[in-house]
Amino acid sequence: MTSEKLIFVKKGFPSIKIFESHFEIKAIDYWEYRKFNYSEVKNIKHYNPNNIWYMKLYILSSLAAQIFSDTDSWILKISKINGGNWKYRTSYSNSFDFNEIINLISKKCQTTS
Repeated sequence: MTSEKLIFVKKGFPSIKIFESHFEIKAIDYWEYRKFNYSEVKNIKHYNPNNIWYMKLYILSSLAAQIFSDTDSWILKISKINGGNWKYRTSYSNSFDFNEIINLISKKCQTTS
């Protein structure tokens, strides 16, 4: 068994373990880690779901959505080559450490494909 190269744990974000040949993610509301090989991942994206055009229309037309949209969770989406998509909720607040981990995983995925 290989030892962890890097571990990221922060409240409001999924826990991530980075290994030499793969990484593992544990969702905020789940107890088990899911393994992803770098060679299987097509892309990884961290985004605000409220910035999608149809959500912007909804927010403009709903008072409740305008009030609460600033504190909605962001999404970490991992797309695999075989077509599978995994989504993880993250905090709406910005975290430099989390962004660095995502960038590191993205670079490793691009170099192995």
